[in-house]
Amino acid sequence: MGFLQNKVYLASNDEYQIIFDTKSNNSIYLGLINEQFSAKFDINKLLTIHSAVLGNTGSGKSTTIRQILNEIEKYDYENLKIHVFDVHNEYNNLNGSNVINVLEDYQINLDELELQDWVNLIKPSDLVQLPILQRALKLTDALSKQRITRSQLNCFCAYNEYHFNSEGGVAIAKVKYLLQHELTIRHKDEMYLNFGNRLELKKEEEFKADLKKQFEVVGKTGVSIDFDIYLQDKIEQSDYKTSSFKSLKESLNYVFLLEESKGNNRARANSGTMETRLVTIDEHYNKLFKVKEKDNEEHLINVYDVSMLDDDLLLFFSTYLCKKIFNESQHIQFADRDVNVFFLEEAHRYISRSKDNSQLYEIEIFKKIAREGRKFGCFLYLSSQRPSELSSTVLSQCNNYLLHRIKNNIDLEYMSKTIPYITTNQLKRLSFLPTGVTYAVGELFPIPVEIKVNEPPKNTDVTSTPKIRFKNIDNNKCDNS
Repeated sequence: MGFLQNKVYLASNDEYQIIFDTKSNNSIYLGLINEQFSAKFDINKLLTIHSAVLGNTGSGKSTTIRQILNEIEKYDYENLKIHVFDVHNEYNNLNGSNVINVLEDYQINLDELELQDWVNLIKPSDLVQLPILQRALKLTDALSKQRITRSQLNCFCAYNEYHFNSEGGVAIAKVKYLLQHELTIRHKDEMYLNFGNRLELKKEEEFKADLKKQFEVVGKTGVSIDFDIYLQDKIEQSDYKTSSFKSLKESLNYVFLLEESKGNNRARANSGTMETRLVTIDEHYNKLFKVKEKDNEEHLINVYDVSMLDDDLLLFFSTYLCKKIFNESQHIQFADRDVNVFFLEEAHRYISRSKDNSQLYEIEIFKKIAREGRKFGCFLYLSSQRPSELSSTVLSQCNNYLLHRIKNNIDLEYMSKTIPYITTNQLKRLSFLPTGVTYAVGELFPIPVEIKVNEPPKNTDVTSTPKIRFKNIDNNKCDNS
């Protein structure tokens, strides 16, 4: 539909065939143009370019994506893999798709996570909590590789608490906790019986000597090494790795104790939200990180049911999976690489504009795929009802757009600045697009076109709004007065 005083061009069927190149042997049927021409597009051109499907709720985004996925299923491929992040459980009835309930069926090994994965999972604040998390992860790795021992940590922290902390009962309670399994420390139980919880001088010297003996480190020259320096060195040599939440929580507690023994009593309080997040994930989402009997399988279309994940865990899982596949593709010879297409539903919830300049780099993998994914066969298909909340860095790298009805002025203004393929008049038209009609612009489309997307079968359409049903009414009982 045009606007007043716009030029009108009439195209014949032959000209239409030339413009849209619909004679491809591997084309996808999207719907009808002007209710008479089939909107067919070459699969390679449609899927091997970063794209975005944008539109308000109820405008037909999910129907468009479902039509594309249904058409993809019609061909056999050697190296195509589709990954759908299903936020609203809308794609579990696609023919031939492999539906994966992420919490029940997917498996992530904790020892495979990198620091960025832990940042996205635990959500530390960048200034205070991130250094604590980094140190806890490295400490866990140091303990698992026996670079240091728990006995050394227990006795070192206990020594500092007893020697430097003047808070009496509080310090002694920590000492008691730390030394509960240390059997070689003399007089450790006697301090609780004395006034002020302090030992008499001779016993105190023996008590401290036993503690020092447990954490003392002697260098090659026979000279003792300051344990604090030794500990920092061993932590720096370690990786950001842990094999269990239990180990990480233990190391996190050690980090707090080490800070408290030096007089920093705010570290634990300042990290409360991060610690709570860690406990919550361990209690409510631990199924995702448990070893399962079968490996994660891959099919042509893998639908990841992420409807039970909160936004933070959704960000973690999507970045983890995309990064894993992208990194694997980088180590495969060009001729042997798969084409991986990521359909990211409700993308504004995790590929967020608010994280564009974050110091935690939560969405860096999406930016990297947007910039470099083409070389490694990785492509993004963003779907969102709030374009203005999408990362501008990622959205600007899309070269194909399937636009549905959008009425919000903030979204329209944001799109005018981010999408180079659309004019002001065309943006105005978006506010009046009927449900199920998409306005296609970008590199794939020689001229912008409106397409009436093919409607899915009634038994597979889960995006329609249910209607109110009324019980039969006996008209004789109605009061007509």
